[in-house]
Amino acid sequence: MKIIRGIHNLKEIHSNSVVTIGNFDGIHLGHQKLFFHTYITGKKHNIPTIIILFEPQPLEFLKNKNAPVRITTFREKIKYTASYNIDTVLCIRFNAFFQSLTAEDFIINILINKLHVKFIVIGDDFRFGFQRDGNINLLKKLGDKYLFHVIKVKSLYKDNTKISSTTIREALSKNNIKLASQLLGRPFSIYGRVVHGNSIGKKLGYPTANIRLNKNFLLSNGVYAVKVNCFLNKKFLGICNIGIKPSFFDTQKNKVLEVYLFNTKMNLYGKYIEVLICKKIRDELFFPSIKELKNQIFNDIQKVKNYFNISYNLY
Repeated sequence: MKIIRGIHNLKEIHSNSVVTIGNFDGIHLGHQKLFFHTYITGKKHNIPTIIILFEPQPLEFLKNKNAPVRITTFREKIKYTASYNIDTVLCIRFNAFFQSLTAEDFIINILINKLHVKFIVIGDDFRFGFQRDGNINLLKKLGDKYLFHVIKVKSLYKDNTKISSTTIREALSKNNIKLASQLLGRPFSIYGRVVHGNSIGKKLGYPTANIRLNKNFLLSNGVYAVKVNCFLNKKFLGICNIGIKPSFFDTQKNKVLEVYLFNTKMNLYGKYIEVLICKKIRDELFFPSIKELKNQIFNDIQKVKNYFNISYNLY
């Protein structure tokens, strides 16, 4: 899969193409359905398949700190998209210029002149362009004029609730990890690079791998049962804490994910790992003494091992 970052790096392709467009935050089941139709259309007509997404996401540019919290980072989007056999991901930088671009200008200047679009795959609620003036009716009208086809994909629903990034954010904000994972079509996970911490876990007898998080991270602070992908898709069981470590008076209040893996000792510094969130055990708490904290960690680990139905001595 080829990744093109920025319109300035986009060269005119010399064949027709099939394109789908969106933010694709979460790469949930609805997005996956769009990717599947894009892939099938490209294969049927033997033409390149292209996913267009935006960085930052439009609302992040327009609302800044008031924008919805992300489900997936750009790196995570690319990671999940790679499994759908798409030829190219075009990442367009959303800025003031792009904000002012009308839907028709976007279609003509990019989709037609650069990508020679033959098919556009979109969801039934898709809108784009300046003041969101672009919709399926405009696409069909321009399709008749510029000879491309619009493939409308119906939204997916679960229990009469539309599968959307907004619904998943709401589920995660309420710690409904099971529902979020169902809508995503995979376990909700955090993917990031392991960084050096202050070695508190190691001093307590529970060395952890640390991932820095956005302070507006969707899940509430607390302790979770997790599975961890470290390499070759091999999963390890473990326990993680998400939060600011209130017992250690971190004045910067940086939010961190700290994960302790059972029955393994690996140097993960600098490596990317994926932490799959399974179940919340408790909220983050303040402990007035190291002894109380160690006792609580011991009890938390026992609860997680009971959840995974594993022997205490085995891990």
